[in-house]
Amino acid sequence: MDAQVGCKIKFLNENLSGEITAVLADDKLLILANDGFDYKVSIDEIIIVNDDNTHHYKVDEEEISKKIISEVVYKKSTSVDFLNKYIKTNKYQYERLIEIDLHLEELVEFPNKLDDWQKLHTQMQHVKKCLNAAFDNKIKKIVFIHGVGTGVLKIELRNYLSQYNHLIVNDGDYREYGMGATEVIIK
Repeated sequence: MDAQVGCKIKFLNENLSGEITAVLADDKLLILANDGFDYKVSIDEIIIVNDDNTHHYKVDEEEISKKIISEVVYKKSTSVDFLNKYIKTNKYQYERLIEIDLHLEELVEFPNKLDDWQKLHTQMQHVKKCLNAAFDNKIKKIVFIHGVGTGVLKIELRNYLSQYNHLIVNDGDYREYGMGATEVIIK
């Protein structure tokens, strides 16, 4: 956008319009709004309009295409980095194993502030994110540690995993996890 003194603007998140009275540092603008007050806003919070009230855009196609490509690369690298913290080797396994602890203390900072449905939703969202990252990185084996508890998370996890035909779902190794884990093998 070409933000210059005297340009007419509309606020994106407010039902106000106005005029740019000063261009400040760090992409900040001083706006005299139609309500009579001055507002100090970021250039991202307004849109410049023409005299006939049509929107004035200045689109740089090359810049947009660079952003799209960089986001695809960023997504791929974050999914690899995301799973690296879960890679484990134990005395019974000789292959790369992803071990994901679904206990709320591992996922959120204040688990006691969540309702029961929020707790389950948070855990299942983490399962979905980890499973998608495993698919993207061609991981063959994942262990979800859910604990024994009342069994709600285990049932919900097994129901979710049952919708995939290319997964083998078993109880986790009893010697390692007791009754509180589910092992997933991706074919």
